[in-house]
Amino acid sequence: MRILLLIGTILVISFLAGKVFKKIGIPQIVSFIIIGIILGGSFTNILDRTFLDNFAPLTSLALALIGFMVGGELKQSVFKRYGKQFFIILLCEGLTAMLLVSILVIIYTGNIPLGILLGALSSATAPAATVDVLWEYRSKGPLTTTILAIVALDDGLSLILYGFAIAFADLMVTGSMLSWKTMLLKPVTEIILSILIGLATGLFIDNMLKIATTKDGRLIMSLGSIMLAAGIADSLGLSLILTSMAAGLLLTNIHLHRNEAVFEAIKSFAPPIYVLFFIFVGARFQIGLITTMGIIGGLYVFGRTGGKWIGSYFGSRISRAPDTVRKYLGFALFSQAGVAIGLSLDVYQHFQTYGPAGLTLGHTIINVIAATTFLVQIIGPPSVKFAISRAGEIPESVEVKQ
Repeated sequence: MRILLLIGTILVISFLAGKVFKKIGIPQIVSFIIIGIILGGSFTNILDRTFLDNFAPLTSLALALIGFMVGGELKQSVFKRYGKQFFIILLCEGLTAMLLVSILVIIYTGNIPLGILLGALSSATAPAATVDVLWEYRSKGPLTTTILAIVALDDGLSLILYGFAIAFADLMVTGSMLSWKTMLLKPVTEIILSILIGLATGLFIDNMLKIATTKDGRLIMSLGSIMLAAGIADSLGLSLILTSMAAGLLLTNIHLHRNEAVFEAIKSFAPPIYVLFFIFVGARFQIGLITTMGIIGGLYVFGRTGGKWIGSYFGSRISRAPDTVRKYLGFALFSQAGVAIGLSLDVYQHFQTYGPAGLTLGHTIINVIAATTFLVQIIGPPSVKFAISRAGEIPESVEVKQ
């Protein structure tokens, strides 16, 4: 009963806080994260570590639903028209962020493995916080389409860059031979398997919709299938975001007249899950890490932010993207969360058996990523709102309501 009381109170307070923040022009997701921080270990500790660990499956479900809905936005017609443009921008923004962070950290610390690994992690962009703002303001246009594509594809790029980075870092820390298995085979295999499971899930849902003809039936079947796919992906150590994204991508490109109802059903079910997800994200952040982040964390934020902005600008120019994409895309790519945190934990586990140097390397990366994630999660949503507003992609009806 205490849990029901707590969750119910959190949802009501979050709804009211979201309304207040929207009135002053700040995306409501910021209010959810702030509430989480207040309820977490940094202040009241109402949502303690044990509570958050028990609700970890809900966090995974939220990420899976977000991935599924993002995949639903990636229609074949969009990729036919903008596919080349998307990939040019993706490579430019991801590689520029990695390069700039790596250079700054290496110059300051002289630690090449640390610089390369932080550089690779900086390429990841959090789809959850970014996409939530787009949905909140119901934005439409070239910039919105590009943002959705980039945050969807960023996971794959960051996994590949991380594979190369950890292989080189491993070589420098241990003096061992360069492993192609670690550098390329592992991340590529993870991406391929994630996509295959997702596509199989999409096909399964598509076929089951022949018998699940009611609204309730469609919701039960699609939600159960998404949870099943996410569970399989998580059990195999794969990306549940990529898996669910592939399922949504397939469904939105076959039998759309029938499958559109699936996305509507998921969309109507998901908001409370998203609210709890962002509150739990805030609850896990430790404010104290900000004071210990130090110059390395500052360089990471500066390099990542600058790299994303510069890379997306020049990528847009090279690919001849619209002016709104060129000017404002960089502002929409600041958020960082799940993938970067997950990979930082992988670094720690990988190097903890390598003696003091490995432990120091892993501990530094975890602290930097955790602290900087808090900063960019607060900065990111308002930046996305600024971008789509300046690009003129928020409908007038939504602007009036604000």
